[in-house]
Amino acid sequence: MASLTITSGEMEGQKVKVDQDEISIGRSDQNTLALDDPAISGSHCAVIRDGNKYSIKDHNSTNGTRLNGKNVTEARLKPGDIITVGAIDIAIDGEDIEVEPEPGPITRGNTTPTTILSPPRNISSNNAGGNQPPPAFHAKRDNKVLFVGLIVLCIILVVAAMAWFMLQLNK
Repeated sequence: MASLTITSGEMEGQKVKVDQDEISIGRSDQNTLALDDPAISGSHCAVIRDGNKYSIKDHNSTNGTRLNGKNVTEARLKPGDIITVGAIDIAIDGEDIEVEPEPGPITRGNTTPTTILSPPRNISSNNAGGNQPPPAFHAKRDNKVLFVGLIVLCIILVVAAMAWFMLQLNK
C-alpha cells in the first residue's frame, strides 16, 4: 500500500497510508492530511488512487502544488516523487504503485525506427564555457526607468534652451 511521508516542517516523519481513493491535503481540519502552514490553501490538493495508479491534483490553490520541483495541476505519481505544498515536502512510496512506462520509439510493422538528428545549436560567443545552452528565458526589462530618464533629459534641454534664449534677449 502506498504511503505519504512528510519530509520537512514540524510534522517531519509523519506517515499517512493511502487507504482511501482520495487523500485531501490542505490547511483546513476537514482534510485527510491537515498541515499548518500559511502558504497552504484550505483545500490545497489531493492524492488520488485509481487501483494501483496514483496521481496528484491541485485544487486551484493560491501558491500551487509542485511535483519534484515543477508546478503541476495534475500528474501521475511514482515511488520517490516529492510533492511540495507551501514549505512542506511530502514523499510518496509503496511497492504497489503502478508506474507508467516510459515512451519508446514508435515502430510500424517490420520497419526500423528512424533516428532524427538535429543540427547543433548555435551557442553565442558570450557563453564562457562554450558548451552550455543559452538560458531558456530572459528577465523582462523594466523600461520605466529609461522612459523617466528620457523625460528628465528633455526637460533639462528645454530649460537650457529657454535660459540661453533669455540670455540672448538681455544682450
